[in-house]
Amino acid sequence: MKRIFYLIGILLVILLGAYFGWKLCCNDEVVKEAKVEIPEPPKEEPKPSISFGVLDADGNITIPVNGGVKFKKSSITFNSSVSEELDEKLDQLKEYLVSEKEKSLSIISYYTSDETNNSVFPNVGLARAISFKNYVSKKGIPTKLIDVKGELRDDLEVDEDDNIKKPLKLSVGKSKDYSKLLASIIKDIEENPLVLNFETGKTKIKLDPSQRRKIVNISTYLDKVDQSFCLITGHTDNTGSAKRNMYLGQERANFLKDYFTKSGILEDRLKAISKGETTPIADNKTKKGRAKNRRSDVALNK
Repeated sequence: MKRIFYLIGILLVILLGAYFGWKLCCNDEVVKEAKVEIPEPPKEEPKPSISFGVLDADGNITIPVNGGVKFKKSSITFNSSVSEELDEKLDQLKEYLVSEKEKSLSIISYYTSDETNNSVFPNVGLARAISFKNYVSKKGIPTKLIDVKGELRDDLEVDEDDNIKKPLKLSVGKSKDYSKLLASIIKDIEENPLVLNFETGKTKIKLDPSQRRKIVNISTYLDKVDQSFCLITGHTDNTGSAKRNMYLGQERANFLKDYFTKSGILEDRLKAISKGETTPIADNKTKKGRAKNRRSDVALNK
């Protein structure tokens, strides 16, 4: 009998242990597995279709030239018409720049150190870039939206006709703020006008590097400021008659205007006048004084 109670006691201990173990370790409710929602990655905005160029990760656009414009070495004008393919790209570029208010076109023209520079600018590369800029502006892209630069590259290749194979690089990027530069240009020209001197009775002139840099600044100002123009005034010494000197002063002003125009500064932004012998800046009684009076002043009008 005692053995039966003993066995029953052991069984109760086992049952109680199992019960309390279940209570402590397991919840009496079935926990449903939580459904974890993984958020979808944000959708990338579709990049605009750029039919005229190649868009990079920074939003800049390179426009392939593909031989669409040709320059011979030492020449600042392209020697054949622009290809239809490049013309179409420039038309599309115009529409793009109208819609994108903070974008501008960059024109870089390459040149070699053995080229002859017959322009008013520091190098033939810059003169070529300005020449092509004028073509682009005639297609309706304002010059204020075009930046130009000449870059030295002695590894340029030419074809059998002496045409540079890759004379230009065209790209579109964020517009630059020119306000400070333009203010400094007009201040410099007002305080230190560009003065170019001539030999007696002649219209030929030689430009030094500082004068060429000043002409670059004048060209930049004309491009970026609407309605601005460059005034070229011819002066002489008092050798000869006043009538002849007025004529000679005009000849010198016209020569300089033509020189600037051939280098790429637009003719309608240049004015040439003569004051003859009427406004000397030095004594005409001395050879040195007369040399200073034979000059042309180049100024900017805002």
